[in-house]
Amino acid sequence: MITYAEFIQKPDAVIHQEICALPVDRCISHIESRLDASDFRVHEVYGRDGESIVDTRYRDSKAIVPRHDEELAFFIYEAAQQYFERHFLARPSDSLVLAQHEFFAYTPGVGLKMHADDHVLKTDGSVLTRDVHRGITAILYLNAEFEGGELHFPKQGVEIRPRAGMLLVFPSNKNFPHEVRPIVQGRRYSYQRIYGVLNGATQRFVSEDGASLS
Repeated sequence: MITYAEFIQKPDAVIHQEICALPVDRCISHIESRLDASDFRVHEVYGRDGESIVDTRYRDSKAIVPRHDEELAFFIYEAAQQYFERHFLARPSDSLVLAQHEFFAYTPGVGLKMHADDHVLKTDGSVLTRDVHRGITAILYLNAEFEGGELHFPKQGVEIRPRAGMLLVFPSNKNFPHEVRPIVQGRRYSYQRIYGVLNGATQRFVSEDGASLS
């Protein structure tokens, strides 16, 4: 039987899309109030050792701590869990655990360089280290009043134009590198939740090679 850890490495794994029927206006209001109050942080990307700066130009979007929204969080989790179970032949004991969640605001001129969500690259392009707590990425797009900002997956030959309420779910690993095209006009708002794959029998996170890691 193909395990999750083997299957998720397949470069032809699915990029899932669906539309969220829940209102996202309250998310936008929350983001804009934080932007107006300068209550956000601008990303600088460091190595996982916590010291070496990889490239501070890697992302300069504004990250905003989400206001808790149980209904929205549950919708995204359910979509990600169903995607995980449907496409990766998960063991019954495997489940998803939230590893990171933030709102992002991209302003004109801001984009995101090519990367995968579970690791950081050194300046020579090699992998510094992987984050085993990241296995599935879910991104909910909150608005459409902007130009640019397309999400590009070169290995899959896919470029996605975000629209309000669109939810994307895809593996966080090296087979799904992606970039965000720079914003030309307007602001692009999104809500990102990244989940680790936890083996319930051992209470350990599952790595790409099938080993259990604490």
